[in-house]
Amino acid sequence: MKNPHLFDIHAHLQLETFDADRDAVLERAREAGVETILNVGFSIETTQAAIDLAERHDGCWATAGLRPHDAKTWNADIRAALRDLSQHPKVIAIGEGGLDYYRNLSPKEAQFEAFIGQIELARET
Repeated sequence: MKNPHLFDIHAHLQLETFDADRDAVLERAREAGVETILNVGFSIETTQAAIDLAERHDGCWATAGLRPHDAKTWNADIRAALRDLSQHPKVIAIGEGGLDYYRNLSPKEAQFEAFIGQIELARET
């Protein structure tokens, strides 16, 4: 029986938390059978960092998005920046997006607007 292709669909290995041992984390993932890792961007900065990581490591990909916590910052400039970043060949999805009405770190209305904006961006791109 062939081993399955494992795909981590939501990682944040681009964060500075992993600066000290990122290569070792990636190696352990490969040894465990994880062949593909999707590093999720949740701001302009983390999206760019996910792209940079994906450029350096085979099997790594990126998303471009804004998390619900920061939805109150959503505006035309952020949308345009995410659209530009989404054009990179290593970006395969729009997100991290959604609605987080548990923590409510951004008003519900702002979360909804950013969520719809990212859905529209995903459809457009």
